[in-house]
Amino acid sequence: MEDIYSLGLFVHRASIVLAKALNAALAEAGIDLPHSQFIVLRALYYRDGQSQLDIAKLLSKDAAAIKRTIDCLCEKGLVERQTVRAMKNSIHITDKGHDTMPAALDIAQQVINKAFSGVSDMQRDKILKTLDYIYKNLQNE
Repeated sequence: MEDIYSLGLFVHRASIVLAKALNAALAEAGIDLPHSQFIVLRALYYRDGQSQLDIAKLLSKDAAAIKRTIDCLCEKGLVERQTVRAMKNSIHITDKGHDTMPAALDIAQQVINKAFSGVSDMQRDKILKTLDYIYKNLQNE
């Protein structure tokens, strides 16, 4: 393999095509939820009531980007901010958000299944575990 193909390049390319495929599949299904919004809504679907900072840490995203994403989700009526105390909000998924997620998660799973077509369950598990090891080994640097 050529020297240009590094771990970073492979991970980046895979991330980009997964996001594009999810965006296209959700749009085709009439769900207005780009990847950046999907991952935040998904996080709240499984762990409701988090702060913006907690969401940013969970998703390894910039806090300002998460704020903008939450603003968009609020405008769509999918999440809402609830004041916990001065300068701190808790983000909650709305009923509309809950109603949207089953179809969106199903579509996301279809995209993942397509991405892993031809890959054995054992290979898939190794890929996911390896990526998790890489993350854990470097997350605090």
